[in-house]
Amino acid sequence: MPLPLSPFGPLLGAVAAAWALGVPSAASAADAEDLEALLNQPVYAASKFAQAASAAPATVTVVTAGDIRTHGWRTLGEVLQSVRGVHLRQDRLYTYVGVRGFSRPGDYTSRLLLLVDGQRINDNIYDQAVAGREFPLDVELIERVEFIAGPGSALYGSNAVLGVVNVVTRAPAAAGAPAASLTLGSHGQQALRLGMGMRLGETSLAINGLRERVAGRTQYHAAMDNPPIQDGLAHGLDHERSDKLMAKLQHGKLNLNAVWSDRQRAPSTAPFGLRFGDPLVRFTDRYAFVGAAWQSDPSQPQAVSVQAALADFLYRDLGRYEPAGEVYATGSRGRWAALEARWVGRLWPGHVVVAGVELQHNLKQDLWVEQREPLLNTEVQLHTRSHREAAFITDEWQPWPQLKLNLGLRADRQLNGQHSITPRLAAVWSLRPDLTFKAMSGRAFREPNVYESRYESFDSMANPLLQRERLISNELALEWHPRAAPWRVAGSVYRYRIAGLIEQELDAQSQLLVYRNRGQAQAQGLELEADYVAEQGWRLRATAAFQRPRDALGQALSDGPRHVLGLQGSLPVRGTALRLGLHWRHVGTRLALDGSTVPGYSLADLTLQHAPPGRAWALQAGVYNLMNTPTADPSGPELAMPSVPGPGRELRLQLNWRF
Repeated sequence: MPLPLSPFGPLLGAVAAAWALGVPSAASAADAEDLEALLNQPVYAASKFAQAASAAPATVTVVTAGDIRTHGWRTLGEVLQSVRGVHLRQDRLYTYVGVRGFSRPGDYTSRLLLLVDGQRINDNIYDQAVAGREFPLDVELIERVEFIAGPGSALYGSNAVLGVVNVVTRAPAAAGAPAASLTLGSHGQQALRLGMGMRLGETSLAINGLRERVAGRTQYHAAMDNPPIQDGLAHGLDHERSDKLMAKLQHGKLNLNAVWSDRQRAPSTAPFGLRFGDPLVRFTDRYAFVGAAWQSDPSQPQAVSVQAALADFLYRDLGRYEPAGEVYATGSRGRWAALEARWVGRLWPGHVVVAGVELQHNLKQDLWVEQREPLLNTEVQLHTRSHREAAFITDEWQPWPQLKLNLGLRADRQLNGQHSITPRLAAVWSLRPDLTFKAMSGRAFREPNVYESRYESFDSMANPLLQRERLISNELALEWHPRAAPWRVAGSVYRYRIAGLIEQELDAQSQLLVYRNRGQAQAQGLELEADYVAEQGWRLRATAAFQRPRDALGQALSDGPRHVLGLQGSLPVRGTALRLGLHWRHVGTRLALDGSTVPGYSLADLTLQHAPPGRAWALQAGVYNLMNTPTADPSGPELAMPSVPGPGRELRLQLNWRF
């Protein structure tokens, strides 16, 4: 279908004018070196040891802290939205991440594994990978984000089905002098950041805090316009508060970090049968995480690393439910301890072996429902525990100088006591110094979480017989980066199939909701990416994903766009300390759960940085959804509306100051 670019004529003219202010565009050898450094930053998550992205046995995208600053991305979801084949869905409560055309309305992004500094963050109740303001870290603390597309269960086990995201945070030594920032934005957004760092001998410490508030507003939802009962207007909702704190300490080879976040949101969409427009509604997400990691010298023939974590997750909601208006509070509490020990050996020529064990003990998995009005009564309580163990081994074998083979195998004891074996095979072939070919085949799985298999209430029933989902994937990738050239192109074709999809349905006999292994899905797709770095800092990245997600009958999947396109550009403005950033994206049409079509959209964000050298202050400004384009995302079964309108044009101004 033709792309709706006509509204962007004025935008493209403005960008062209700004581009004319820039420096000449002739390429140089220094530009090629700049691109080489950008594209070959070491990545960790693909193999559990540092290696160049071009040598990794997977399709890898790295988003840097510079990219995040340049484009003013405010959440992890916006960062991931810049990756080829990734699209977002929001319901005014959470942000969900779709990968390669797959995002089931009603799930919790549980088929994507989320790591922070290599440690699992998915909670132990819903297995959700959070990406909006509910993500427990401030994006200003991110050093880079590694996105590993495709199955990762051979290394990481459950949830690493469609990909692995590793968020690498800034080292404490990079914190420097105390700093503060103040952000003001649309809808009454106010944010205050404070950070400080210190160094004493081999010990570095950094502490950072964020306090953010978004005011309520009036929002119209056409699906809820039902006179004379209601007019579709929700007054004073969609307000939010978010508090985050992170401390990170490094002493020699030991790294410690602690994260705490508390976020409360009052959505205007009346999810889960809540009364529309009721000001009582509240949803709370709270995370607490303490982690430790130690690694011996990785340059030695043998290296050992150990990491441990203790995490706590709390979810609560409160609201008045239709039709009788009773007030209920529901919630869940999860607590878990995790340990991983890993050995990396280079004892034989041409081999890099990684072997390790992983343990997770779920100390607390509680869910409850309480009636608050008209009576105080606890209706449902579930208290359980579980644990999982795994052992894994991979061998990166280089039989010839131009060829690397990666063989991986992982054995898991799942939460329900069942066992699974997950293999991976990949070949990386350097056809020429500037041309790399990759062939990858792997399997992945997602085991049912405690909410899907054990939870029951007045409107749902448990299903302890749920089995794991299983994915089989094959992919071919090609990357071409001529030496001394300031550009690179890459592409991949893939095909995957998921069996035993866990989805919620209405039980015909009891008329209760229940999760069952009831579906299958498959997709094939083509992904393209091009990078260009011109003289003195012009940068462009273009991405395109063409995909065809289908169910077992060959029908299109809901929330599965056929194409996702993106363009990111930035350039310095000649003679100033200004840098201009542009992020354009297009998401194709999608199906809603009721079979209706949600129109595709094209959006552009424009950002400006002003960071005078030698000054203590810097200024950032951003306009999001520059043309105020109407957008909508398919909703999940928890909403009475088929789609949820997205935000219109938003403004943001941020002042940074170093003391």
